[in-house]
Amino acid sequence: MAKKRTSANVPAATMTRMQELGSAWVFKRAIQDNVSFNSANDIVNDKETYNELVKIWKTVGKVDWDDVVDGEWVVNFYKQQKVLLKKIGKPAFTEFCRDGGAPGGNYILPGSRSGETFMEWVSDLVKEEFQIGQKDNWNPADIWLIQNEMKWRKQITKSFNQKRDPSASVESELAKLNAIFRALFRSKQIMGISLKKVGSGPAQFKEVNVSGKFFKNLKSTVMTFDKAKCLLGTKKIDPAKAKKDIERGKRRGAPGAATLLQDTVLTIDDPGIVSGSKVTYTVQIKANDSTKFSNLKWEPTIVGRGAARLGKATVELVLDLMRVYGILKLYEPDNKKYPRNKTEFAKVENDYKMMLDEIINDRFVDVGFGVDSTTAIINIKEAFDVYRGQPWVAVSKLQQIQFLYALLTLPEKKRNDFCTSLIFTAEKAGKRYGPYGKIY
Repeated sequence: MAKKRTSANVPAATMTRMQELGSAWVFKRAIQDNVSFNSANDIVNDKETYNELVKIWKTVGKVDWDDVVDGEWVVNFYKQQKVLLKKIGKPAFTEFCRDGGAPGGNYILPGSRSGETFMEWVSDLVKEEFQIGQKDNWNPADIWLIQNEMKWRKQITKSFNQKRDPSASVESELAKLNAIFRALFRSKQIMGISLKKVGSGPAQFKEVNVSGKFFKNLKSTVMTFDKAKCLLGTKKIDPAKAKKDIERGKRRGAPGAATLLQDTVLTIDDPGIVSGSKVTYTVQIKANDSTKFSNLKWEPTIVGRGAARLGKATVELVLDLMRVYGILKLYEPDNKKYPRNKTEFAKVENDYKMMLDEIINDRFVDVGFGVDSTTAIINIKEAFDVYRGQPWVAVSKLQQIQFLYALLTLPEKKRNDFCTSLIFTAEKAGKRYGPYGKIY
């Protein structure tokens, strides 16, 4: 008997599409079809709802639904719709949409209109009008709940074009578009919803970029840089994993050899003016691609909420923040400007030793027990050797060291302001971003 293929083996991007379509379907059933779900079991027991979830898994993910593996998603869908209904009630939405593209084919929810989705339409709009290549860099909504979609497409286009000033800046025109979408969100005509997997507790709902009060609180919020962890010791390469990687042609160095730890983590405290309660974030800084030379990325996570990530901070916007706060005077963001081997590293070794001495002596930084700058330099050199043909781990750590050094040289106020802006950039919070509701 052939083994049943489950969602445990589905690629991450496809799985995300399945989950978001599942959420949209349950929202549609609860709001438009007026089906009451008082527990996760109610979703399973409602045949129309459950059978469509099974179909999504089969059609989009090419896998069979498994009650053991996928039961957690039913619980997630239940918690999401519960908090959504509590916050917005049951407006007369006619469309519950995600994008129609890959991965996962062109599946559409029952009762939805065919053709270009609202997600695709608005993504094209911001790309053409504002050169925003990725829609999420404007609005991170994963699904859209809409009343009279075609009416509002025409109205948005008409309203936007009528008020257009040919001499106006891109930012001012974007502000006009955002104002239109804020009004539509508040009137429950068009509501973009960002979805994060709900953990063991109840789901939360937060409106972002919607009200004047939100922007006022945003302006008055100052988060504080608490500490950083940039471990400069080494870890052993797992022999079994190394053997498998070598067999697959992905060399990781000699089995049992030591290599550098690959990330740096910032801890940032939020007083809770915007969120309503004190929050602590960790920002993981690591290579954008762990398999080759690449630049860094910044990914904040809310402490105490499992894997509740805010989303990746758009690198271009992070670099712009660094320019504003003076970090780019000391930090080079282009990985191509870093040494590629031990010989090249030797030429700048003293520079890094100076940076490491400053970092290690900073009371806000944890570099690992017993590690001094001399040991760290040795570890970096060994990483260049151990990762034969794969020196990008050492290069990524050099990038992190340089960034952290630049951050620590800032006066305390500027450092805190930068960290505040970094978190808001990841959350897409601010007047340059579109309004959305976040369920997490």
